[in-house]
Amino acid sequence: MKIHRLIIPLFAAILCSCSQGEGSDSEYFSSERAIEVTASQTTVDSEAESSSQPAETKAADSSSEPEKEQKLWQSFDEFYDTLADDDMIKQNYIHNSEVWANSGIQGQLIESGQDTSPQNELHLGKYKFGYNGCEVIAGYNMLTLLGEDVDMAKLISEYEKNILVASDGSFGCEPREIYLLLDKHGYNYETIKTIAECDKALDEGKSLIFSYFTGTAYLSEIHTICIIGGEDKYVLNRYNSVDGRRQISSISDITEYDKNVIIAYSVDTQEEGK
Repeated sequence: MKIHRLIIPLFAAILCSCSQGEGSDSEYFSSERAIEVTASQTTVDSEAESSSQPAETKAADSSSEPEKEQKLWQSFDEFYDTLADDDMIKQNYIHNSEVWANSGIQGQLIESGQDTSPQNELHLGKYKFGYNGCEVIAGYNMLTLLGEDVDMAKLISEYEKNILVASDGSFGCEPREIYLLLDKHGYNYETIKTIAECDKALDEGKSLIFSYFTGTAYLSEIHTICIIGGEDKYVLNRYNSVDGRRQISSISDITEYDKNVIIAYSVDTQEEGK
């Protein structure tokens, strides 16, 4: 993530490793999760612009940061035909299309962990989903809550094209740029960064894409999840090997510190999904 580019040389191993199990909420590394694909470039794009958004309610068609060019999300149909046959994105799309077609979960929420079947066979960059798939799953679940029939294979390609931190997927996707996806689909959302704001949104029945440090801020793993709000609150993909949704009473059940909150997007799925 861009937050980590300041400390990648020192903490890359920490950020990309985490043990399995109930106490593990994040992406972790195993040699079994690396895949052999062709990539035209495998270096970290350290020149990409920061896209932190201030806490605000944002209409999808409103402009921000007028003094510099605003980054836009490119949809699958806008770029796929321009890709070379050996491009990593195209190769992954071919693989992911087959996995998704045989998954039996099309149109459903992905509630279990990213390292459980069938989603763990999907590829993002040069890795399987158990390593780096949480941002994609969070976006997929939010769009599904909004009533969209999401083609996961195409969505993965879009994430690879738009917000991979490193072109090989080794640092996952940039959670602070998921707002670009929501903009592209025309949804209103609120960007928030405190536990109190997140709890308020959930109590109001809104849903969140929530990204956080699982331990010490800036020195621990990252996880990005979708949380369904309301009287009963549920986390989807709570951790890598979880077998289904997990109920929480507050964001403090996930993290107790505001400094661990990287970004959250609050969406009124009942209103926006109409």
